[in-house]
Amino acid sequence: MKAVIALCVLFVGAYCAPMLDEQLNSQWALFKRVHEKQYNAIEEETARRTIWEANLVKIQNHNLEADLGLHTYTLGMNRFGDMTHEEFVKQMNGFKMSAKAESDDFDRHTFLAPTNIALPAAVGM
Repeated sequence: MKAVIALCVLFVGAYCAPMLDEQLNSQWALFKRVHEKQYNAIEEETARRTIWEANLVKIQNHNLEADLGLHTYTLGMNRFGDMTHEEFVKQMNGFKMSAKAESDDFDRHTFLAPTNIALPAAVGM
């Protein structure tokens, strides 16, 4: 009985494993090399590859639509290609200004002229 359960678990695990497109192996290797990506475990790399493939499909579909005149711009793969939209937003749009920094705005200056340099009153042509 235990063998049957173990076999069922094995089949379910194999069925649920992400299906990676083997034709993209060289593009994936190039992406990792160009953007200096290294992953700690095979599970992490598989998850990142799955996200990257999904993003690649989105980019290709968008660019096909752009070729048909549905968009005025094209997309391309970049170093964030192995991140979900949520991960990208969290990493890149996560700046939170502290309440103290907001209250001190009136004390800040954009530019302070240097006091140790003597500048001429006019510059001749």
